[in-house]
Amino acid sequence: MDSVPKLLRTSIRRLSFLFPESLRRKLLFDVLAPYREKELPLLGRSAFQTGQYCELQFWKFLKEPHSEFDISNQFISPKQKSLLKDIAGNLFPDAKHAGYRDAKTRSYLDSKQPIKGACVRTKFFDTRADFLIPWEEGWQVILIKASSSAKRTHISELSFIRMVLEEAGYKVNSTQVWTISSEYSYTGAEIDPNRLFHKKDCSKETLANLEQTKEKAYKLLEILEKDKIPSITSSKHCDHPRNCIHPESCYSDSPPGDLFTLREGKDLTLTLWNQGIRNLSEIEPDSEFTHRQKIQVEAIKSGKEYLNKDSLLSYLNHLKFPLYCLDFETINPPVPVYKDTHPFQHVPFLYSLHVIRKDLKEKPEEYTYLDDHDKDPRLGILESLSSQIKPGGTILAFNDSFEKRCLKESVQAYPKYKEWFQSIEPDFSDLAKPFWDYDYYHPAQEGTTSLKVVLPVLTGANYKELTINAGHIANSEFLRIKTENVSDQERERVESDLIAYCKMDTFALILILRALAQKLNWPEKL
Repeated sequence: MDSVPKLLRTSIRRLSFLFPESLRRKLLFDVLAPYREKELPLLGRSAFQTGQYCELQFWKFLKEPHSEFDISNQFISPKQKSLLKDIAGNLFPDAKHAGYRDAKTRSYLDSKQPIKGACVRTKFFDTRADFLIPWEEGWQVILIKASSSAKRTHISELSFIRMVLEEAGYKVNSTQVWTISSEYSYTGAEIDPNRLFHKKDCSKETLANLEQTKEKAYKLLEILEKDKIPSITSSKHCDHPRNCIHPESCYSDSPPGDLFTLREGKDLTLTLWNQGIRNLSEIEPDSEFTHRQKIQVEAIKSGKEYLNKDSLLSYLNHLKFPLYCLDFETINPPVPVYKDTHPFQHVPFLYSLHVIRKDLKEKPEEYTYLDDHDKDPRLGILESLSSQIKPGGTILAFNDSFEKRCLKESVQAYPKYKEWFQSIEPDFSDLAKPFWDYDYYHPAQEGTTSLKVVLPVLTGANYKELTINAGHIANSEFLRIKTENVSDQERERVESDLIAYCKMDTFALILILRALAQKLNWPEKL
């Protein structure tokens, strides 16, 4: 007997254009709700946000949870997010922790007690809130974000929370997002939440968004009932095919090929895509293409590297020995760790320096400094580097503006070293520039000029054998051993891995220089 109502639900979904929104919603999620598939997951805040961006990704996220989603570039650790909530919680000492459990949250809501770690579940939805505070015969929702400013996505999240709470029978009168004030200066004392957080009232926006949020949420519930991934032609999806993280599903009939590797070609590649082009080898560059784009396309077609010998030789000829190859590893947490630093400020905790005195072929001298957990690492780095780097040579870095900024900000904290920094600042040279300018380009770069792509293309060396092999991993691992309880053995292991990674970054510069010198028959010595 259940087959008839289930068939009716399916028909209403497929012929949705025949029904007004309010009627369709009432039929599907009220009258015929008991005949909805039982195993379907509840719609949560994260999934709702995904659905706002791409309904196909949303479907795969919830219906195929085994699908791999890359979270490796999420720089803010769960520990830091938890710390932010603890600091905010100091303003609500009477708040009860609900442990993100629905029953506890409802118990505190019913007794009108302030809550942290709230969770409310309804028949179709599941949402969490950092704080729920009694407010004018209703509730105030507070969301803590490890961001320097409020974003539209934050308002969307608050709108979803407000919708779920009100559907559960709890009136919401105020919604706020608390972000981090990047101007806050850490004094070394207990952090003042009133100064750390910037509080933005979003009540008007979330109230105005309420009906639209509800409409979108119920549409996503309908999408969840589909047996197969929705058709890209009838679904909201990425605004540009190159942003798609599931091209094998979304564009299975016409895979993108390497078209979207075209450097700085977002608008151009969309035009080419709409013309049916999927690969760079199909392109005939015209006046719309930049100099770099033309080089990239021609390299793909020829299968050969491109060298602008005159420009590369000019760069090499401006180098002065000794060569100082420098790299910093930094942390930039939302909650400052070191005195006289700000949220999100990049604070160096480790440097690697390789020095070539006279000949690129000589064995380089190696120097490192890692935070000794005793004094501010900026001071330790300045003390150490000022004894190693003297004016008159060349200081090489890959994207040297970062290294210069780290030194400049460190010198502001320790002005004793200002004169030394000013004496060496003109000696910096950016080894990324010849690659950014496409004076050298290899088709295997796929439009990228990062160090970790250039190095293996030119030299065959890579970072694959390193335990820590990316800057954001170095950032999070050092922050972990700096702020969390770990064993001495674990700390020593991580510190060793950090040094190995940083040393690879500077040795890579020497390997790249040697490879270029060999290709150009550059003398390599004084």
